[in-house]
Amino acid sequence: MLFRFCNSFFLHLNLHFCRPYVTRIQLGNPPKNFSVLIDTASIMSWVSCRTPGGSSVSSLPGIFDPRSSSTSSLISCSDKTCQAMIPDLAVCSKSSDSCEWHVLYGSGVAVYSNTTGYYISDVAHLEILNAVGHTSSAPATIIFGCSTLRSGELAEAKFDGILTFAPHQMSFSSQLHSQGLIPGVFSLCLKSAYWGGILVFGEILEEGIVYTSLLPSPIFFQLYLESIAVNSQELPIEPSFFRPSRKHVTIADSGTSLTYLADGAYDPFINAITAAVSPHVRLVKNSDRCFVTSINIDLSFPTLTLHFTGGAVMKLKPNNYLRSEDEVIYCIAWKRNYGEQITVLGDIVLKDKIIVHDLENMLFGWMDFDCSRPVNVTSSIRKKRVSSGNVSSHKIWSLTGVAIIIVHILCHFDR
Repeated sequence: MLFRFCNSFFLHLNLHFCRPYVTRIQLGNPPKNFSVLIDTASIMSWVSCRTPGGSSVSSLPGIFDPRSSSTSSLISCSDKTCQAMIPDLAVCSKSSDSCEWHVLYGSGVAVYSNTTGYYISDVAHLEILNAVGHTSSAPATIIFGCSTLRSGELAEAKFDGILTFAPHQMSFSSQLHSQGLIPGVFSLCLKSAYWGGILVFGEILEEGIVYTSLLPSPIFFQLYLESIAVNSQELPIEPSFFRPSRKHVTIADSGTSLTYLADGAYDPFINAITAAVSPHVRLVKNSDRCFVTSINIDLSFPTLTLHFTGGAVMKLKPNNYLRSEDEVIYCIAWKRNYGEQITVLGDIVLKDKIIVHDLENMLFGWMDFDCSRPVNVTSSIRKKRVSSGNVSSHKIWSLTGVAIIIVHILCHFDR
């Protein structure tokens, strides 16, 4: 999910055909549970809240009331944190002393959703699993947004907010890291079958993980995608469409369900897929790049290969670029990013893989993996190798009471 705070950046939100990856977090004192979208391309975390005057967003499953939390504190305009966020991430209200924010979600110049609110600080309740398997609570004070208005597609979303893992210092993960609570690396493994997965504060250690360099970015996990191949044949895409610059960007984003390809690369991609399908596959007329087949898609559609800088290769199967509601009609789930030379690799590409986000060494890693299996994990704080099935580390954090964060998926977007 790409975003724009105030007037500072473009954004992207996709809830169509989407079952977002959601986990639960406890906030406040006494603690209250909230379901939040896992998002690696947004800065500020937020949940739906009551306004300081008492009103709240209507008909939402989880509402945070700062007045009911003994540890809640309103961020004022005079607060140094608010001052540091102006003008990109915050604005000061003329009618009150609250530090406010307004974020838009959409694509390019089109805005699909927005949310507005104010900043507060409060306690997020983490759980630490010790060497003998006992858990204990560890509070961490964080700054997050209280949303008092959600519109567009966000108004229909059934999650309570967004939990952010972007490189920016104000993201949830960066705030925990700055307090010395978690290492500067986290790992995701998102299941496609029945959804779910794991989120680990630490590096998953498995033989076969491939790494490429992260490009410097204060906001995104930005990669240098050099080329795309279909059935091992490199596509005739102008190299400048992927060459990193201010207007040419490739990012990995767990908050976007589909994938969005740079405008100039999209036609060669579609043409190559269409030319490479098996003879028995039929194109659906007047459709959005949809096909009919009754045969296994691995036998009907070509494979893709993404080539990144340093020789790193990501191999993709048809289920990494196709979606289907009935397993007969399959539609291409890579969309054109109209007017933008920006490529967003969303969940459909990232699923069924270990994905390592290593900001300490500026590396991005991946490998195909069954995300229902236990994983070996190291915490950069303690540098101990542990297993999620047989934990022996002291500094593995969780929001759900186990050595890893279990990503609970709420499937609210079947349409």
